[in-house]
This record gives sequence, C-alpha cells and structure tokens, in this order.
Amino acid sequence: MDGLFAALRALEQACNSWKIDSELVSRALIVVEELFSNTIKYGYGGECAKPVRLGLAPLPRLTITYEDDAPPFDPTRWKAPDNEALALEERPEGQAGIAMVTGLCASAVYQPRPGGNRLVMTF
Repeated sequence: MDGLFAALRALEQACNSWKIDSELVSRALIVVEELFSNTIKYGYGGECAKPVRLGLAPLPRLTITYEDDAPPFDPTRWKAPDNEALALEERPEGQAGIAMVTGLCASAVYQPRPGGNRLVMTF
C-alpha cells in the first residue's frame, strides 16, 4: 500500500503544479485509488512487488494512463450484475467500483498490452 500512497501524493502534487481544478483532482484520486486497490486485490492476488505505472498529461484535458502487469481485464466491457431484485442484505458486497471509475472519467479506453493492461482516462 506504500506504492498507492506515493502514487496519490505524486498525482496530487503534479495536478496542483498544473493548476488543475480541485474537483477534477479529487475525481482522479478516487479513480486511481480504486484501480490500484483492485489491481492489488484481484489482479495480483495480494500485496507484492509487481508494478503499477501511472502516466499523467495535463493538456488538453487531464489524462491518466494506468498500467499494470495483471492478467487481462477490460473494465470498459464489464457489466454489473442486476441485483435490483435482491433484498439489500442478499446483494453481494462491492461491485460498484468499476462503474464508479468509468463514471468519474470523461472517457476511459482500455488497451491490452503484452503481459498486462493499460487504461487511458481523461477527466
């Protein structure tokens, strides 16, 4: 988790130096935290030394490129199961993170890469 905290600090510092709107910065931080924690938990199966890479570009729109070396997973094609018919206590925990990630971005494009994943998001 040290890597997550370092990534969030670096993202926030870069955005502040570029004078990116604080609301966009908050959305970007939430998205990176969700992606990072999902990569560790589901992609890598737990904390490890495998990398997570972030690329940032401020113009023309804040763009974040997120890469990992986890098994292929395209969050832009993931569909949440329809649990509306279930009582609240019967619904599975979680499963809202991917929808949150794509909902907080203006766009998200998945690009498979050899040995991993790349997600390019604009805000």
